Amino acid sequence: MTTKTGVLFSLAAADALGAATEFKTPQAIAARYGPRITEYQPGSVFGFAPGEATDDTQMVVATLLGYARQEGLGGVLTALREWLVAGPPDVGSLTGAALRFASLDGGVRAWQNSGFQSAGNGGLMRIAAVWVAGFRGEALAHAAAAVTALTHADPRCVYASVFLTAFLEALAEGQPYADAAASASRVTDNVDARAALLDAGIFGIATRDAHTAFKDRERRARAEVRARVRSGLGGHLTSQSGYVLDTLEAAVKHAGADSWLECVEPAVLLGDDSDTVACVVGAIAGARGLAGDSELRSDLRVDLGVPPHLLPALRLGHTWPGWERAWSCAEHFPALVEAAQQG
Repeated sequence: MTTKTGVLFSLAAADALGAATEFKTPQAIAARYGPRITEYQPGSVFGFAPGEATDDTQMVVATLLGYARQEGLGGVLTALREWLVAGPPDVGSLTGAALRFASLDGGVRAWQNSGFQSAGNGGLMRIAAVWVAGFRGEALAHAAAAVTALTHADPRCVYASVFLTAFLEALAEGQPYADAAASASRVTDNVDARAALLDAGIFGIATRDAHTAFKDRERRARAEVRARVRSGLGGHLTSQSGYVLDTLEAAVKHAGADSWLECVEPAVLLGDDSDTVACVVGAIAGARGLAGDSELRSDLRVDLGVPPHLLPALRLGHTWPGWERAWSCAEHFPALVEAAQQG
């Protein structure tokens, strides 16, 4: 299993574990499932069967299907719209509004229509696809910014995604957890995401007000991303809401543990937007574990591979052009990753 494919399996399995507990309270989760969740469970509010990953992984896969077209950002937008038009069980409100514009600036227009307030986690949850597709370095940061802004153009969303993809890259290179976070924070501070969005055709004459709003807020957004990363590294968790910085902080906190289940299970058990937080945690854990991470505690070597019993049942809970709900992820992910490679 390649590292790229392994990260895709990791985030999908984590998402599928969290599907059953989404929007539930910790108390309700404990009462129904007990103190541990180590197997896929029923109970998804959107009707996902045990082992089916949600819109989070579906959009990761849709992004990879878009890259497999070899048509750049336009191909990604087309693939995401095909996913949407097929009527998935769950679609975030800003994601749906942005994609219905059917244009590269749809995310900017949707953000503008929100009064420049919406900063959900719908871009962050799928952005690992950009790293999986093979982007690296400056190209990775620029692609992360652009793909996020297709639906979530607030600078908090854009810079959170820049951080996450740089974090995955540093972890995959074998950097220890805190060092990788510091490296990714430097990337976030130095990249000019606004210029990347201009170059990609996401900002234009028709969205000048949004460009100004982004410019006015991006310095603070970078600072907020840095602060939440530090907070997560310090073990703090504000909530598992759908707010992008809450998700980032929670994921950084959870994903530093010593085994895959120790990373993912706390996100699942806390409920709220558990599937999305778990999905992001799974991506981070996958980059750590499948890169041959050699971090040591005094008494334990970390082991961050996906538990093998979770792989055979893993599916995606939706059918759209390029993917069938009945398909086994174990059978279809490797070819998808290979087809999506860029450069």
